[in-house]
Amino acid sequence: MSSGLSELGIIAATLQSVLYGGALMMFIITMYILLHDHGRRRLNRFMIITSNVLIVLATMELAVNIHRLRNGLLTKGPKRPDGSEGYFGDVTEITYMVKGALYNVQTLILDAVVIYRAYVVWQKWSVVLIPGLGWCGLLASIIGLNYALATVPVDATDVFAFAAHTQGWITAVYATTLATNVTATGLLAYRIWSVNRRASEFLTSNRLKMVLHIVLESGLIYSVTIVVALVAFLASSRISSVLLDLISPIISIVFNMIIVRVGLSNGGPGLSLLGIKTSTIATTDVEHSGGSRAAGRPHHFRGRSEPGPGMELKSMTVVLHSNQEIDNGSIDGQEVKVMGTLGTTDPQSALRKLRTDL
Repeated sequence: MSSGLSELGIIAATLQSVLYGGALMMFIITMYILLHDHGRRRLNRFMIITSNVLIVLATMELAVNIHRLRNGLLTKGPKRPDGSEGYFGDVTEITYMVKGALYNVQTLILDAVVIYRAYVVWQKWSVVLIPGLGWCGLLASIIGLNYALATVPVDATDVFAFAAHTQGWITAVYATTLATNVTATGLLAYRIWSVNRRASEFLTSNRLKMVLHIVLESGLIYSVTIVVALVAFLASSRISSVLLDLISPIISIVFNMIIVRVGLSNGGPGLSLLGIKTSTIATTDVEHSGGSRAAGRPHHFRGRSEPGPGMELKSMTVVLHSNQEIDNGSIDGQEVKVMGTLGTTDPQSALRKLRTDL
């Protein structure tokens, strides 16, 4: 026997509250990571504002759902001829439209951030053209969906009875956000993987590989949630109404996950927030003194805190060129030319830059 909409509303609000608690904790840690030492590194206002906006939208949607429970079970619902079930199934209710609009805004923000992150590591607008077009398609689908909801026939008060009026738009919203997120995450993950692969020829750190895993995991969580919600909707399952409420805090969690996990993995101040004592992890940069060095001379490394004379730290896209002598930062006949956006010449420094930009 299938559960009624009122029962599903209680279940959805309960699960959403649990996930919201996790999202709120992730938000607090994210703010700590982004703000605690901004005097010595760039303050990423874009990420700070985005994180705040997402948690505010998640809070608003949870408040709307709690208000719907009160109306449906205590005030408006019992007074309707069709009872509480009719209230929760009424898609013309203003609270139903408001929570749908809040979810749509969160989706647009999250996908825009993933595209931004892909652009940060590529520094080419042409690379993010496809996910950018997907985001424009998502925006058009959301506009179409909200227009369809605003013009839904008055007698179509059941959430599935009006499916013919809105099913195409709802499917388009799910499909475009899924395609946009997958393509942008794929571009971001490929860039980090390629940089780590080339940097691993000279350095042994696995930090960028760790970042790659975090990026893929966060993208997978959101993508699986969207796929399940889309399948449930196409199957006309009432569980889709529960999943819709759960996506809101999941979006905030997914956004902050990369910042939190990368920030805490960097040790020291990040882990001390959770009461975990860590030893200082030394970072390394290629040391090269001013002037040319003989082609056979082996390279060596030194701590980042004491850079050698003539060492120039640039940003991190690793490009290899053939060279006959080791000069100006080349290693064993391979010139390491660094340019781009991922930090300085070692993966550890790139990780610190990624922690700010991701």
